[in-house]
Amino acid sequence: MENIDKLKKHRLTYIADHMEVPKNRINIYICGGGGVGKDTASRAIARCLYPYITSDEDLFFELGCDNVSYEGYDAQPVNILSDYRAYTLLDTFKGRENLFKVFDSHPHNSKVNVKFSSVKLVNTVNIVNSVQGYETFLNGLAGHYKDKKGIEHQAEDKAQSYRRFPIIFELEEDTITIYVNQYFINKSADATEYKVWKKMRGNFGKIRKAFGNNEEKSRFLENKLLNGFAELVQEIIKSEPTQSDEELEEMFKDYGEEITEEPQKEEPKKEIKKIGLDDWVIAYTGKGESFNIEFDECFIPLEYDSPEKRKEIYEKFVAEKNRKEEAEKKKALEEEKKKSVLQGKDLLDWFDDFGIEKEDDFDKIFGNSEDDFFD
Repeated sequence: MENIDKLKKHRLTYIADHMEVPKNRINIYICGGGGVGKDTASRAIARCLYPYITSDEDLFFELGCDNVSYEGYDAQPVNILSDYRAYTLLDTFKGRENLFKVFDSHPHNSKVNVKFSSVKLVNTVNIVNSVQGYETFLNGLAGHYKDKKGIEHQAEDKAQSYRRFPIIFELEEDTITIYVNQYFINKSADATEYKVWKKMRGNFGKIRKAFGNNEEKSRFLENKLLNGFAELVQEIIKSEPTQSDEELEEMFKDYGEEITEEPQKEEPKKEIKKIGLDDWVIAYTGKGESFNIEFDECFIPLEYDSPEKRKEIYEKFVAEKNRKEEAEKKKALEEEKKKSVLQGKDLLDWFDDFGIEKEDDFDKIFGNSEDDFFD
């Protein structure tokens, strides 16, 4: 006992220097209301996955939300985080970056703090349980949050949290539903898609309450509820894509090659006509090309993000366009009318100069045929 502190320190050093992190890490989330047996289910899952470890102390390490350090962690293969909501997990691991490292499905040598020291996590399984529904929990891990120092962190792609939890247990009073993320078993490219793997009658808490003194009977019924679950976990692990040495060499063969950038061709400048409408200027082109918002041939600058303002500008454009079209039609009609008037005037002028000589010319041209004249 005089050397216990030194032994603990050397044990942490041994874990850090001589124990390897697993190639894959499985994270499981268990949700349900009070009294449905979330903690009991967490322990039962750990025993199901490692039936050859008979001592719970060697099998799993439990962290309650009031125990935020890993003091006492001794390289158990399963870590159980009990009653952790999304925001308490973010606080516990001091931010999303550290949290995502601990729950990475391909872990690295990440360390967490213990009293006056740190420890490398070599567990293969993380089990988190909470009263939060799984969508609320997973969205919360990737969502906007404010840390204890009051610093706000913007939301990130929620797929980052969904990709870390391939299995969800949803516990109700007398039913257990197990969901599997389809992304992990190569059945979907959507990392947020879960489907029911199994739904059954059962309650882990009731089993322990009824057979608390009969460990053998309790474990038998727990394993009955978890029949096939260990095989499911192995299937998820095996679904991870693997490549041969030759495939990996082919994949990275061009790494290190210098990239020479080709000179970029200048895009031809687009001609943009502008028409003034009161205090607004709308750029438009008959070719239907613009990087701004397009309504027919009306192009509204992107800074006008108000629907009311866009509608106002568009209506002004339509009114101006209609006015121009009407003006062009009126002008065309006037031109046509003027052309007809000029043709009639030329004919009359020709008749005004009629004399004998002109009549002779007239007779030579038209003869005595009225049809020729009026044709």
